[in-house]
Amino acid sequence: MKIAGVIKVVWAMLILAAATLTDAAVPDPPENPGITTIGSKKLATAADCAGLVAFSATQGSVVEAKLVLSETLVDKGVGYAAQTGIFTTHCPGLYQFSFAGYGSTDLRLTLKRKLNQSDSWRPIVSVGPGGGSNLVLLDVEAGDQLAVYVESGKITDGATFTGHRVYKR
Repeated sequence: MKIAGVIKVVWAMLILAAATLTDAAVPDPPENPGITTIGSKKLATAADCAGLVAFSATQGSVVEAKLVLSETLVDKGVGYAAQTGIFTTHCPGLYQFSFAGYGSTDLRLTLKRKLNQSDSWRPIVSVGPGGGSNLVLLDVEAGDQLAVYVESGKITDGATFTGHRVYKR
């Protein structure tokens, strides 16, 4: 009887240990399930930000001094709005942005950024006179916005705006 009792106790302890280890292997759900929000607006899920984030657009017109590029060549992930020409960062990280445009001799283009919860657009880098192109790396946060502005002159040819995330956070 003593051996049978010991075996029962050992089995009970093994079952209890297995149950404890099995329960310990299940992680607690995250406090934030990967949803990026600004205020109460849902921007992107972790799945949206897990892959490639890239856009490239051309065929520009100017609306309220902003270059609005109507033909989207590449739109992977989330963030670029062809209707406004604005890229809103839903997935934070290190991004490479480039822009180009050519036109009148007084053409000046500027890549500007509006930080999350800010009301003002601030210049990052410019080209001109006569246009040109530029490329920059920027560390951006969720909710930051970027757009190309026409500071002066007129665009006649070759307007583009491209961005892609090169490093996730």
